[in-house]
Amino acid sequence: MTLYELSLEYQQTAAGLRRRIVELERASREAEDDDRRLQLEGRIRPLRSMYRDVRAVARHLEHYYEKHVPRRCAGKSVLTDHRRRA
Repeated sequence: MTLYELSLEYQQTAAGLRRRIVELERASREAEDDDRRLQLEGRIRPLRSMYRDVRAVARHLEHYYEKHVPRRCAGKSVLTDHRRRA
């Protein structure tokens, strides 16, 4: 597994977290009592933090090798498409 492929897994995890956050936010808006709303907000808060962290790791892994590859003087990049490696 390449780091790029690992970044895709992190992106999937982030998408799952985002879906859950949206569900809980919807339930919070529809909640009729304040206690339930506070309970849902308490569940959402750590998920938001996890979502931010997972997205940051996914971005870092996706572009990990780009910062280590030297650039050509003419403005053309010598980057190879690491996504196509087997």
